[in-house]
Amino acid sequence: MTDPGRYSAISTINHWVTALLVVVMLVLGFAAGAAPSEAIAEYVMAIHISLGFFVLIFVAWRVMFRLYEGFPANVGPTAMERWAAYLVHRAILILLALQVVSGPMYLFTENECMDVFGWFSVCVPLESLAIIHEPMEWIHLNIGIYVLPALLMLHFLGAIRHYAVDKRQETPSDL
Repeated sequence: MTDPGRYSAISTINHWVTALLVVVMLVLGFAAGAAPSEAIAEYVMAIHISLGFFVLIFVAWRVMFRLYEGFPANVGPTAMERWAAYLVHRAILILLALQVVSGPMYLFTENECMDVFGWFSVCVPLESLAIIHEPMEWIHLNIGIYVLPALLMLHFLGAIRHYAVDKRQETPSDL
């Protein structure tokens, strides 16, 4: 990275692909929870689980690449904003990693497979770890329903603040 305050092109692509995938997964999860019938909920969850297989691969790549490349310097006019950016960026990555682990564990600990659009299934027989099924369910649902959306909103509002307010205050020589 040449500029310590900027993300690389690969990181930028990773960010936006992840953003799209996470929004789709959240929408599918909320849609399944609000489905008018069990059949519709099961259909939506089948899509959520199938897409989740690819999200798992991509999020694993994203987290590993971020660890390899490191984080750029946090920018912001105040120490509080830099600290908040530091925490929110890392918390989102940690929670995404936890989501892509807890989702499959939630299935595998009940001897269920990840059916991927009917193309293939991924089965890991972990029913001997059934004791962690409920905690995995609780973690996956609560992060997905409450924590991740709240952090994503903070991230979104911080980005708006950064680009709408902070960028206006920079002089042309700063750009």
